[in-house]
Amino acid sequence: MLDENGIAGAALFSSLGAASVCTIQVPEFAVAAARACNTHFAEDYASDRLRPMGVLPMREPLAAAEELERAAELGIVGFEIMPIGLPFGLGDPFYDPVYHAAERLGVTICVHGTRLAAHEFGANVLRNFSEVHSYAFPAGVILHFTSVMTHGLPIRFPKLRLAFLEIGCTWLPYYLDRLDEHYEKRGPTDMASLTCRPSDMFRRSNIWVSLEGIESMLVQTVDYVGAAHLIYATDLPHWDTEFPGNLHEIRTTDVLSPEFKKLILHDNAKALYGV
Repeated sequence: MLDENGIAGAALFSSLGAASVCTIQVPEFAVAAARACNTHFAEDYASDRLRPMGVLPMREPLAAAEELERAAELGIVGFEIMPIGLPFGLGDPFYDPVYHAAERLGVTICVHGTRLAAHEFGANVLRNFSEVHSYAFPAGVILHFTSVMTHGLPIRFPKLRLAFLEIGCTWLPYYLDRLDEHYEKRGPTDMASLTCRPSDMFRRSNIWVSLEGIESMLVQTVDYVGAAHLIYATDLPHWDTEFPGNLHEIRTTDVLSPEFKKLILHDNAKALYGV
């Protein structure tokens, strides 16, 4: 598949594995499950072109930091965090041991959307799959994006690489503008770690957001945050993937310059995963 579509390499995510570890409440069990997953991913899936993402027992930050170091030694270059089963938003200092280790070792933290346990985001009032699927993915990811931005994680850990995945990218102008409004009105009280508007902090940060095709407001989003923060995702093997059509769409569109296409399809992914 890689050769057929001109893809140099790919990051591999295990959605169910990450979700399972996130929701395990018994600390010893969560740590053991993460160790088993990461060993399996590294031994059976890693190669020069395939980079499996690991999982972490984020409810136990000290243990998660230790597992991050162990898995990084096995060749895991990043870790997938689901937005469910967590006691606090991912910007909270509770998780600082994990971020210290990730920044020091140069590995990536990826927040991946999900509909599993969507009741945590209020989706229990919805009645069908499309309602839950449409709502829960952005609700969970934006919840933790809010925490990361308002707690100033990119300022506290300037070399930490972060990604927010599976909900597209064109929400960024609206939501960063909303955060800017609250910073201007309540910054000293609610965002004491910030030294500038959230939108400006984002533009200077090592944060990437995935897209899967040409979204209707993509050009405006690139104008607002810059193409250097966007990466392409195939979304394989999900039921709603449009690969390889979405890849062809980005390669052939005339709404993006060749420079921006190269960033989105190649350079940004290399920077995010440190390859």
